[in-house]
Amino acid sequence: MRTTRRLHNGETLSLEVPTAAGLPPSATISVLSHDGQELEINSGSTHHLEHYLSTTGSTLTDQVQLRAGLTLRHGRFGGDPASGLAFAVAVGGHEVYGFTTPSLDLEGLTALLAQVQIQAGETGPVLTPGGSVTWSPFRTHDVAQVVELTSGGHALLDIRRTRSGVTRPSGGGLKVSGGRLSRSAPDDRAQYAVLETASFVVYGIPGTVADLDTVASTLGQVRAELA
Repeated sequence: MRTTRRLHNGETLSLEVPTAAGLPPSATISVLSHDGQELEINSGSTHHLEHYLSTTGSTLTDQVQLRAGLTLRHGRFGGDPASGLAFAVAVGGHEVYGFTTPSLDLEGLTALLAQVQIQAGETGPVLTPGGSVTWSPFRTHDVAQVVELTSGGHALLDIRRTRSGVTRPSGGGLKVSGGRLSRSAPDDRAQYAVLETASFVVYGIPGTVADLDTVASTLGQVRAELA
């Protein structure tokens, strides 16, 4: 199965998972930087936003218009008055969402977002920071893609764009068609497989430890490239 997903910086991931039984809509993650503070930005479907709000115990209770005409919905993160804000902006068929730290109030959030151009796209929104807002130099542009396995289980592909644009060969792992494949040590707390490609590092995280071999086999056939 094949799918494409636009990263927040405008690049496009082309993903091929030949043995997948299904590839549900993915989410993208990036981090903005402003005056020494970082703000994680997610985008995905309405289902992604609803799941995010449900798991964090947050409700979007109010709204305000941004300068570009978009509507910013917001509410206290976790419903706690002492916490930051959960927020969301609908852009085309996607939701752009996240939460702030307590030090970033509504006025600060709207001022930050006013410096970010948000454009709708069929395979995901594109964000263009300007003014005093930039992309964080310490974080990558990521895609979170759930893969439905033919065994009936599922896995999460955590697909991270390399910061330099070129992955330096590690020299380890097994050479496969899509790059170099390796896996976590048996005594690691988290069990996963890793595919290093020219433009992305893909972490294959199984739904259960029993699915690790299947995930490693699946990842060995994955191709993650810039479209």
